[in-house]
Amino acid sequence: MFRGRFVSVTRIAFVIVTVVFVVLAGRELSASIRMASISIVAERIERGETVADDVVTKYALRSVDVVDGHYCRSDIVAAGVTLVLAQLDRQNVNVNYDAWAVAASSARQYLRYALSCMPTNSNFWLRLAAVQSTIAEEPVAIAGMMKRSVVLAPYDQVMVLTRFYFWNDFTDATLTAAKRALDSDLTTMLKLGDRCRVNATIKEISPQLRPIFDQTWTSVGEAATARFRQRCSK
Repeated sequence: MFRGRFVSVTRIAFVIVTVVFVVLAGRELSASIRMASISIVAERIERGETVADDVVTKYALRSVDVVDGHYCRSDIVAAGVTLVLAQLDRQNVNVNYDAWAVAASSARQYLRYALSCMPTNSNFWLRLAAVQSTIAEEPVAIAGMMKRSVVLAPYDQVMVLTRFYFWNDFTDATLTAAKRALDSDLTTMLKLGDRCRVNATIKEISPQLRPIFDQTWTSVGEAATARFRQRCSK
């Protein structure tokens, strides 16, 4: 009798687990279908293909569906990030301030949602810092975001070189507030970075970053920096 009850309980548990997996699989499939167009357009942008402004605008607006639908799947969230940033990049604050302000606010809001899903994504912290810097000068807040980006990907060459682009554009106040993280990035880049890629990246250095960069260049020493004088093939 007890064996029969055990078999019944096992069957019930199996059915419940099966139903749960079916429901989850169905939700994932539904999410893929609903968000497929967003992913396709985002992939085209990431590949460097030409995507019309009206198409970018249309699908960037659909990023709201990602938030409202509570989708936290990495590929869907990342596609939304690509679209809202592409939409912001295509706005000109001097030509249409209102459109730029809406795009900037939407990008910031979406990136915050993306980070609620993936708080360890270094690139998302970097992008949020960059968007915030275009909206308002908040050195301490921006520095905090950059610090997180550095901590989460301290030796990833792609991230280090990408961050340099934004370090190069930040104000003195932000650079000062994030000095330790900035020093870490510059030191890593000069000591460990690919010679040719680093040379291409540091070709133009902003006036506000130059003194900090020169100080780091000196501190890492001749043994580390001598290689940058070698020629790189085109």
